[in-house]
Amino acid sequence: MKLMPIFRLRFALVLALFAFAGAAHAQIPVTDFALGMQLQQATQTITQTIRDSTSDQTETLTRNLDDLKKGLANAISGAAETTSKASSGAAKTVGESAQRTASEQAAIRNEERFSGIDPCNVLVSTIGTSSASRGGVTATGGGGGGAPKPAPGGSGGMEAVLNVAEKRAPAGLPEVEAAKSAKAACSTFASGHLRGQACADSGFSASNSSGYPNADIRASTLFDGPQTNPDGNVVKRRLTVDLAGSDGTAVRALMRNLDQPVQLQDLSKAQRNSDAGRQFMALEDVFAARMSVAKYPQEAQANLIAAKAELIPMLQQMLKSEDAPFVQSYLQTNAPDWSSKGISMAELIALETQRRYMNPDWQLRLLAMSDTDLARENVRMQAMNAWLQSIALDRQIVASVIDSNTAQAAIRSEMMPQLVAANKRAVNR
Repeated sequence: MKLMPIFRLRFALVLALFAFAGAAHAQIPVTDFALGMQLQQATQTITQTIRDSTSDQTETLTRNLDDLKKGLANAISGAAETTSKASSGAAKTVGESAQRTASEQAAIRNEERFSGIDPCNVLVSTIGTSSASRGGVTATGGGGGGAPKPAPGGSGGMEAVLNVAEKRAPAGLPEVEAAKSAKAACSTFASGHLRGQACADSGFSASNSSGYPNADIRASTLFDGPQTNPDGNVVKRRLTVDLAGSDGTAVRALMRNLDQPVQLQDLSKAQRNSDAGRQFMALEDVFAARMSVAKYPQEAQANLIAAKAELIPMLQQMLKSEDAPFVQSYLQTNAPDWSSKGISMAELIALETQRRYMNPDWQLRLLAMSDTDLARENVRMQAMNAWLQSIALDRQIVASVIDSNTAQAAIRSEMMPQLVAANKRAVNR
C-alpha cells in the first residue's frame, strides 16, 4: 500500500516531461538535431531512473516478503515448540499426579491392611466356650452341698478332711479335726527330710501316695501344677491339671491350708436354736463371705489350669493347620491326655503363643506370606490379644475388689468398737 504514492509521483513526473517535450517540439523546429539528442538522453535517463527505482523497490519488496516469510515461519515454529512444551509439561504433571495418587492409594490400602486393630472392635474368635472360661469345676468343688467329692491319690482320711473343709461334711471337735488333717497330710504328701521326720515323731506314717511331695504347702502347685521333685528346686511347669485326679487332690489340699486350716466344730440343732448359736451363725456367715472374696483369685487360678474337654474341638482344628506338627509335638509333651481330658485355658494360651513365636516353621512362613495372609495373621493375633486383655481385666477387677474388702476391714477394725459403744449408750438411755 505504501508503494502506490511513489508510482503516482513518478508517473506525474513522466507526464510533465512529455508535456515539456511536446511544448518544446511545438516551438523549436524538428530540424534542430542537438535539441533532439538532449531530449532523447533526458528521456533515457528518466526511463533508466524509473527502471532502477522500480528494481530497487521490487528488490526491497521481495526482501521484505522473504523476511516476513521467515518471521512467520519462526513464529509458527516457536508457537509449535511452546505448545509442545506446554503439552509435554501438562502430560508430565498429569502422569506424576496419577503416579502419586496410585502410590498414596497403595499406601492407604497397606495401612488399612496392616495397621493395628482396636481389640474393642474385633469380634474375638472364642478360645473355648464361655463355660470353659468362666465356669467349670473349681478346686474347692464349688462350695457346700452335693455328693462327696473323691480325693484320688489321697490316703489316711484325706478325702474326709477335704470334705469337711469344703463344707460337704460336718466338722467335729477342732483338736480331732486337726489330728485327722495332720495324719492325712503325712500319708499323702510327706516324703523324707524334716517333714517326714516330723510325721514320724507325731506317730503318723510318712508317705507320698499322691506322687507330689509337699504339694499341699507349695505355691507352685497352684501356679505351675503339682511337682514331683521332693525338694522343690526343679520345677517343670504343667499348665493342665486334672482336678478329678491326684492333681486335683494336691490343689484342693493346698487351698484348704490357705483357707481355714483349723476347722471349728459344727453346732448341733439344739445349739443353733439359741441366742449364742444364732450369733455364731451370723459371724460365721460374715467370715465365710469375706474368705470367699479373698480366695476368689485362687479358685480362678485353679480353674485356669484345670483340664477341660470343651477345648478338644479347638485342638482338633489346630491339628488341621500348617502348624500341625508343632501342635502335635507340644501336646505330646505337655498334655498327653488331651484327646480324652482336654487341656486348660492356660495351656491353650501358651500353645497359641508358642506355635508362632517359638515355631521356626512359622517364622519362615512369615517371610513368604502374601499381603492377605499377613492381614489374616494380624487379625488372629489381635483377637488373641483381646482375649488376653479380657483375662487381665478380670484379674484386675478381682484385685480391686479384694483391695476394697481389705480397706473395709481396716475401717471396721478402727470404727466398729466406737460404733458398738455409742450404740449401747443410746440403747441404755
